[in-house]
Amino acid sequence: MIEKRTRWQRSITASLVGIGAVGFIGCSSVSPPHEYIATGELALRNAQMTSASQHAPVELRMAMEKLGKAKQAMRDKNYVTARQLAEQALVDAQLAENKAHAEEARRAAREMRATIEALRREAG
Repeated sequence: MIEKRTRWQRSITASLVGIGAVGFIGCSSVSPPHEYIATGELALRNAQMTSASQHAPVELRMAMEKLGKAKQAMRDKNYVTARQLAEQALVDAQLAENKAHAEEARRAAREMRATIEALRREAG
């Protein structure tokens, strides 16, 4: 479990560093943040493929709302706001996905403990 936590923390950190680097490079001129929107959409799809709707519905809903607002800001040509909202949507979607994975791991661990206990009773 510690290994998984480290892996997803590295994933989030790498994503944020990448977004920060692109944001830093792009500071000289504000251009449409298509990459940010696409990254947020991908993260949202990944979260939706997990059990996030059951185990992290608030975070999933927040990611969807922020991504929708980011797209609206793009249409309004408010690119700074669009980028910020897309970044927030990305983090919310990753959080929802990771919460879902954590709950699935807890459930698997409980089932494994129950199986071990049953085997001990049978052997014992």
